[in-house]
Amino acid sequence: MKFLLIALYGLVIPYIGLLLLIIAGLLRPERKTKNRDTPSVSVIIPAHNEEVNLSATLASLAQQTYPGVAEFVIVDDRSSDATERIIRSFAKLDERFKLIKVVSTSRRFSPKVHAVQVGIANSSGEIIITSDADCRYPRGWIHGLVSYFESDVVMVLGYVESTRAYRCKNWLERFESSDWLSLMLTSKALTQLGWKFASSANNQAYRRNAFNAVGGFGADGRAPSGDEDLFAQRLGRLKSKRILFATTPETRVLTQPMPTLKALLQQRRRWVSRYQYVLHYHPAFFLGISVLGFQSMILSISVILSLFHPPLRWWVFSLWGVKFAVELLGMAIGTKLLQRRDLWGLPAIFWALLHPFFIAIVSIWSLIKSNERRAETIDYRRRYFIRQLRELRRKVKGLFQELYS
Repeated sequence: MKFLLIALYGLVIPYIGLLLLIIAGLLRPERKTKNRDTPSVSVIIPAHNEEVNLSATLASLAQQTYPGVAEFVIVDDRSSDATERIIRSFAKLDERFKLIKVVSTSRRFSPKVHAVQVGIANSSGEIIITSDADCRYPRGWIHGLVSYFESDVVMVLGYVESTRAYRCKNWLERFESSDWLSLMLTSKALTQLGWKFASSANNQAYRRNAFNAVGGFGADGRAPSGDEDLFAQRLGRLKSKRILFATTPETRVLTQPMPTLKALLQQRRRWVSRYQYVLHYHPAFFLGISVLGFQSMILSISVILSLFHPPLRWWVFSLWGVKFAVELLGMAIGTKLLQRRDLWGLPAIFWALLHPFFIAIVSIWSLIKSNERRAETIDYRRRYFIRQLRELRRKVKGLFQELYS
C-alpha cells in the first residue's frame, strides 16, 4: 500500500499543479482583435457516410454572412450512402459549395486527414477553416474567426460545444458538455500562456501560407487519428507568429452529442489512441497527457481499494478532495468566461466526481484496444523506426566518406 500512496501522490500532486497553471492561464487578459480585412476563405468539411447529419450542417454553412469570398469544399470520403447526392443538391443551389471526391486511401495519412488534405489541395482561400460534417455554425462564424487574423496571427482555435446553453436533455449530455468545456478551457489557457499545444479539428482556422511553411499535415510522420495537435504545435514554432483562441459567441461550433455512454467512451478512446503512435509531440504536451491518464487510473484504483482498506481512506479522499476543489474552481472561472453558467453547480460537481473514472476507463481501453481506422497503411511505428534507421545509416555512411576522402 505504501507504493500505491507514493504513486498516487506522485501523480496527482503534479496534476493539481497543472490545473493551477491552467487557471492562471484563464485569468490572463485577452488581447482584443483589430483585423477588419476580408481575405478569401476555404471551409473544408470531410464527410464519410454522413447522410444523417450532413444536410443540417450544409444548411448551416449556407447561412453564413461573410462579406468576402468564401467557398465550401465538401469532401466525400468514399461514402456508400447518400452523402454525395446531398452535397450535389447544395452545390446546384449555391455556387459556394464544391464537391470533391476521395476515391482511394493514403499510405501516409489516416482517412480523415487524407480527406482534409485533398480538400485543401482543391481549394484556393487565403484562410483555411476546417470542421466536421456533424456540426452547426452561427451565421457570423466565418467572419468571427477571420476577425482574429491580425498580421502576425497564423492560426485561430475555436470553441466547440456539444449542446447549447440550457438544452442538455439528460445527465450524459451535461457530463459531455462539461467535458468539452474542460477541453476548451485547457486549450484556451495554454494558448494564452504561449503554449500552442492543442487544437480541435471541429473548429480551427489557419493561413494557407503558414500551412505550406510547416509542410502541411504529416510533416513529422503519420498521425493515425488526426493531426490537429501536431499541426498546431508546428505552427506555434514559427518565429514571431501567434496562435489565438477565439471566445466570441459567433465563433463557436456546435457538435452533435454522443447518443450513449458507450459511444462517448468509444469517441474518447479514438482520441487517446493517437498518443500511442505519434512520437513527435512536444515533450511537455505528451507529459501532461500522460499525467492526466495515469493519475486518473491510480486515483480510481485507490478510491476502490480504500473502500475495502480503511487506513487508505484519509490519504486518498483528502488528496481527491483537494483535486476536486481545484477542478471546481477552474470550472467556476471557465463557465463564467465562456458564458456557460448552465454547466455550473450540480453539472460541474457531477463532472468533477466522475472525471477520473471516465479518463481511467478511456485510457485503459485505448491501451488494450486502440481501434484505429488505419486503412491500407502499414504499422506506423515500424515505418517510423525504419525511416530513422535509414537516416542513421545515411549519416554514418557520410561520416565514413568524409574520413576516407
